[in-house]
Amino acid sequence: MTAPDPTVQAMIEGRRADTGRRRRRVLTALTQAAKDGSDISVAAIARRAGVDRTFLYRHRDLLGQIHARAAEPPTTPGGRGPAVSRASLQADLLAADARTARLAAQVRRLEARLSEALGE
Repeated sequence: MTAPDPTVQAMIEGRRADTGRRRRRVLTALTQAAKDGSDISVAAIARRAGVDRTFLYRHRDLLGQIHARAAEPPTTPGGRGPAVSRASLQADLLAADARTARLAAQVRRLEARLSEALGE
């Protein structure tokens, strides 16, 4: 096996160093966004870190960290505990939708009974 060309080796090392710098910028942007309550999404973090979104999609570990941090409930100002999270709002919406369906079915049953009682 022959030794790699020094020019090629220098380009490989330069690429690795650039990737490392970009990864650090993404992690810093993610930490800062969580700290100041900014939007945490792939586009927002990529924009804040100065990288392309495809960089994040090529680095699945970073993408996973962004998704995990986005799923965490944000803290309220003053550190009084977690605020409402997207998951809790979705759960509330599903519960409200189920209750609406039950109430609509009950209204239909009551309307049918009323119609029978009135002889219609």
